[in-house]
Amino acid sequence: MSGAPGPVAVTPPRLVVLVGKGGVGRSTLAASLGLVASRRGRRALVVEVAAGAVVPGMFGVIGRGYEPVPLAPNLWTHRVLWEDALREYGLMKLKVRALYRVVFENPLVRRLLPAIPGIAEILVFGKIAYTVSDGLPGVGPLDTVILDAPATGHGVSLLTAPSVVTSTVSSGPLADDARRLRALLLDRVNTQFHIVTTPEEMPVAESEELYEILAVGQGFPFGAVLVNQVRGRGLRPAQRDQLGLAARSIHRTDAACAVMSGALFMADRAEVQRVHIQRLRNRVPLPLIELPDVGGGRSPRERIEVLADHLDARLWREGR
Repeated sequence: MSGAPGPVAVTPPRLVVLVGKGGVGRSTLAASLGLVASRRGRRALVVEVAAGAVVPGMFGVIGRGYEPVPLAPNLWTHRVLWEDALREYGLMKLKVRALYRVVFENPLVRRLLPAIPGIAEILVFGKIAYTVSDGLPGVGPLDTVILDAPATGHGVSLLTAPSVVTSTVSSGPLADDARRLRALLLDRVNTQFHIVTTPEEMPVAESEELYEILAVGQGFPFGAVLVNQVRGRGLRPAQRDQLGLAARSIHRTDAACAVMSGALFMADRAEVQRVHIQRLRNRVPLPLIELPDVGGGRSPRERIEVLADHLDARLWREGR
């Protein structure tokens, strides 16, 4: 008799947005998702919006800023800053390079633009949206773009900028661009958001806040919460008692007692993690995907490969 059929692969979305607190492994998971998409035959791009891009180094390559670099077959990455996006936007709108220099390279204009609420964010996200629809010079068309959004506060500013602009600017090219960008963010067929967190108090609290702001307040389409760095299940009460007694035994060597005390400490940490994961389940009504702690001496590329295996087994296989 044949075995039960495995999960059916689903085409990854055109735009995947990762949000979460700093330090939870968002960039590592963005790289892992890029690897999953490329394994599914998708031409994928990981986009970072921080000055210090980290994804290229995870693959052992040197980043070139705005210029895309290949990471693996069908997988690239680049960094987008508002100055990069301004240059491309200005040339696209003004057509003439000399006129662009007169307008956008004017020192007064360059100081003024970032001070206008939402402008820098619209430029950055506008470039990303253009990449989703039209591809990237030097790479060509793309099937999946994965945005490693900035940490919580800046990330919220970036992603809510289109609604801020549409509520304050009623007409003109900027308003038109903002409406187009907001439509992409709300597109439940082509766009999917994921909260990335670790099972700790502050990241979980910020995950709840992000869900309220972006899912409830903005209506963005969210997929599973990616819970990173989850340790194995803790010990049962009887096991804990036995291990505690053994660790305190005068008949054990110091080294053996230290090992057993360390095991108890790790078990305690695992139990604390379960409490935070349960809090997430209670307060954020989204599916949870638990991802293992993949440290233990592995290289960054090895960690990405292991996480990609776990994500490939769970993500983008549900009916959409």
